[in-house]
Amino acid sequence: MNEIEKIKRLYEMLSPCYLCPLRCGVERLKRESGICNSGIVTKISAFTLYKGEEPPLSGRDGSGTIFFSNCNLKCVYCQNFQFSQIGNGRFVSVKELTRIMLSLQEKGASNINLVTPTHYFPPIVASLRLAKSNGLTLPIILNTIGYEDVKVLNLLEGYIDIYLPDFRYIDDQKAIKYSQAPDYVNITTAAIKEMLKQVPEVKFRPNGTMSRGVIIRILLFPDNLQDLRLTLRHIAKEFGKDVYISLMSQYVPVYRAKEFPEISRKLSREEMLEAIKILREEGFKNGWVQYD
Repeated sequence: MNEIEKIKRLYEMLSPCYLCPLRCGVERLKRESGICNSGIVTKISAFTLYKGEEPPLSGRDGSGTIFFSNCNLKCVYCQNFQFSQIGNGRFVSVKELTRIMLSLQEKGASNINLVTPTHYFPPIVASLRLAKSNGLTLPIILNTIGYEDVKVLNLLEGYIDIYLPDFRYIDDQKAIKYSQAPDYVNITTAAIKEMLKQVPEVKFRPNGTMSRGVIIRILLFPDNLQDLRLTLRHIAKEFGKDVYISLMSQYVPVYRAKEFPEISRKLSREEMLEAIKILREEGFKNGWVQYD
């Protein structure tokens, strides 16, 4: 399938909408909004050179990060809730999104980092095609919770250089409770397998920034170290222990988190140290630990 056919197929998947695993089936081409509260036009909150990603993604000047408004999931603790859940932002055309990507490259970005872009894949891929024809050469990052449809990921092959999925839950009931994401474990496992199939090898440029690969992020929750161990064992079983892991301690109880007592506080220092110990005990050596 060539590039034009891929983009056409992605737009076809908007009506009925089957872009994400929730498959809500609304007619977005007829201006209906799905579970993601989005129509056909891309909406973004901001774009910037962001230095808060993993070191080989941020690089010296920052990751060229584009934050997309709205989201197909409803995480009760989302740190970006102002635009992911409330929907703050502005609409941009394919041509304007292209200009944004090229402007980030001109400013010295290490990559183009697409944050929670799932519900806008068709116009994003159209923008990427146009941007590359106008000189965009940076690696493209898909920054996602990991809850993606494999058939849709197939259509992204060749456009994405670095996949940055979360593996946030090992318990499907917690995935439903906190994110309204049914069958999270199976769907995310299948999605990451596809990502690793597309970019099986991690590669770095001479300056130390990553040019290709997959990094699996694990967000640490309070009182949840047993789930961390189970998650790591699942990852080892499904993907091996050579995969790159990013252990993240940045959880803060924002948005609706206070409604859930078990996740209504930050991680303690002791929990973070124990999490690092578990990571080592389970035999993972590639990756990073991100502190708040």
